[in-house]
Amino acid sequence: MKPQIWAGVGLLHATTVAGAEYIWPSKYDFLEDVMALQAGYIRMGFIDAVNPCDFGHSVVGRQNAAEWIRTAYHDMSTHDAATGTGGLDASIMFELDRDENKGTAFNNSLGFFRNYYSPRTTGADLIALSVVAASSTCGGPKIPFRAGRTDVMEAGPTGVPEPSQDIKTHTDIFAKAGFNTSDMITMVACGHTLGGVHNDNFPEITGDTTPLEVHRFESNTSHSFSKFDNVVVTEYLEGNTANLLAYGSNETTNSDKRVFSADGNETMNALADPATFQAKCADILERMINTVPSTVTLTDVMDPFEVKPYIKLLALNSDGKLVFEGRIRVRVTNRATRDFDVHLTYADNSGANVSTAITTDRPTLQLGSSTGLFRESFVWHEFSTTLDAAAGISNFNVHITPTSGSGAEVFDNGGSGFPLENAVLLQRLQSCTGDYSETTQTRPLTVTVAVKKERAGEPVTMELAHPVPQLGAMLPRYEVKTHVFEKTGVEKGDYVLFEANTPIEELDVKITYDIVVGEGAAQTRLEFQDTDALVDPCTPL
Repeated sequence: MKPQIWAGVGLLHATTVAGAEYIWPSKYDFLEDVMALQAGYIRMGFIDAVNPCDFGHSVVGRQNAAEWIRTAYHDMSTHDAATGTGGLDASIMFELDRDENKGTAFNNSLGFFRNYYSPRTTGADLIALSVVAASSTCGGPKIPFRAGRTDVMEAGPTGVPEPSQDIKTHTDIFAKAGFNTSDMITMVACGHTLGGVHNDNFPEITGDTTPLEVHRFESNTSHSFSKFDNVVVTEYLEGNTANLLAYGSNETTNSDKRVFSADGNETMNALADPATFQAKCADILERMINTVPSTVTLTDVMDPFEVKPYIKLLALNSDGKLVFEGRIRVRVTNRATRDFDVHLTYADNSGANVSTAITTDRPTLQLGSSTGLFRESFVWHEFSTTLDAAAGISNFNVHITPTSGSGAEVFDNGGSGFPLENAVLLQRLQSCTGDYSETTQTRPLTVTVAVKKERAGEPVTMELAHPVPQLGAMLPRYEVKTHVFEKTGVEKGDYVLFEANTPIEELDVKITYDIVVGEGAAQTRLEFQDTDALVDPCTPL
């Protein structure tokens, strides 16, 4: 599964500044889609692996939501707050040969995240997002999500806490990562509201050799083990817990008992209140996923965008006109009504406003609605029109008008409109991918672009992000290679057509490319184009 959504065809260079208002396009647009669009008319399906939040959803004895939280913790836990090194950086994928990282949970999680991995969605950001998604799906608190984590390309230091270690060792490990004793207790309690101990990984704890069997941290009280609740706390305090790390027969591995009682049960008594538990878990899990190397700067909290455009096509047709197609996504979670009209107004290449508006239609399939984490809701409006290629389109605004009553709104992307680039056009229908070759383990890629005649003498290149497998790691790294476009000899109106051809790898991960015209500060770029959006064969213009 490689999720795709209409991407930035004809977009200007993408920029995002931490702390600033969202301005489209953003380098986090795809990641925001992964976060926001879970079900409905347009969906990314990131929660599919944790919905329902139960054991055995994909494999007997496995609870993916618990494994996602465990993956994030094991990746983060060797952070050194004093030196600013380590933290949530995806180093876990290089550390799976260690006793402290037993089991298939990590590769199982990373294997699913691979479906969403790209040059703009790092493994570390996906691991962090998985904690947010697991909490949402299992009825837990809303955990604010920030983006901007980077992936390292090698293993980090050892030092993940293990069940057989004493309480001083655990306390010291948490302290080194920047968490005090109460933080440690809270993080373990919140992490163990889901999941359990697997026989295959820890037979010395379970005393059981039944294949794929798991001993849950919580008893079967109205399926509490599939809910993000505080039963793991209350059962511990009552002394009737099913948690083998708290009251197992092997005292040496009763690490939860030692952790939970580290402050005389003061923190656990506070967490016995359900509202306190939810609030404290939201805080500690947010801090956990935001524990990153000091060289990393995270964005502001990423909430779903109120209005977001998706451009399917901005290209020349056989008549020499500009075909302009796309979607507008409107967040309706807090809107009084979903009954409104959407239209676009735009400016031509000179900057002059055009009097004719571009209308949209709401799809009938699934009422054109999508849903996201924590009950976010969206509706979609789609448009398709042709424009005069010579006049072009430089930017547009989105207008939302209730079908009854007042309250019309204009979204102008921070005052400058949503920008589009006409100097170079991706001719998506004249671009394609071919059949896979078993011999070369690649498939051919053809990309055709139309460049304005006044720019046709400048270099036209494609920066293609080739995925490169990493030994023993579930996620590849990306290596950007430059490929040169050649003139095809075809001209269409004010444009000259160029074509580039290269083989691409077949690694079941997203492969994207940027189109670049010119050099240095005078460059024009169309960024983050997705090869999955192309079909075979190419259509002649």
